[in-house]
Amino acid sequence: MEKIKVLLADDHQIMLDGLKAIFAKDKSIEVVGTANNGLEVLEFLKNEPVDVLLLDLQMPVMDGLETTMHVNKSHPDVRVIMLTTNDEGSIITSLFKVGATGYLLKNASKEYLIQGIKDAFEGKKVLSAHLTEKMIESLHDNPKPREGEIPKITKREIEVVKLIAQEFTTQEIADALFVSTNTVATHKRNLFVKMDVKNSVGMIKKAVDWGLI
Repeated sequence: MEKIKVLLADDHQIMLDGLKAIFAKDKSIEVVGTANNGLEVLEFLKNEPVDVLLLDLQMPVMDGLETTMHVNKSHPDVRVIMLTTNDEGSIITSLFKVGATGYLLKNASKEYLIQGIKDAFEGKKVLSAHLTEKMIESLHDNPKPREGEIPKITKREIEVVKLIAQEFTTQEIADALFVSTNTVATHKRNLFVKMDVKNSVGMIKKAVDWGLI
């Protein structure tokens, strides 16, 4: 039987070594590579077939949320499972919205982790047991705002958000929209204020929550 090809992504080598040791004991799983951030993941996927991507949420250069968005767009057949210590309900909900197949905590047992890989490969959703309650709480605490409650986001600002989500630089956004870099910077500042966020990751997360992208 063909093995499940798994790519591991985490910025801590000790974590990668531990995961490889766990999966080496299962004959149905093959670790085909490792990465330290989202950009390395995307580069790897350009050249090698992967069935399941197991990645950390907080990584340098490109974190788990952005990576999931890019992978879901460019490699939709790859199942993405987040493996993290973060059990915040709103984060979990956002990740499923952008295409994640699973969300597991790093304190999961070896058996649960291995089964999660197999379930994801078969197209099933994977979620650590108590996180379902966290997601429900998040939906109650942070309901999707009604149309009138969402700040007025212009068509051009939405275009800027979409390009940021595609990892365009300020210069590339300016070129794509035929405007100056100063204009792009102004749009970004306005978006930070309107969306009440501090950085591009927060902007993308809120845009997903609001259904803008």
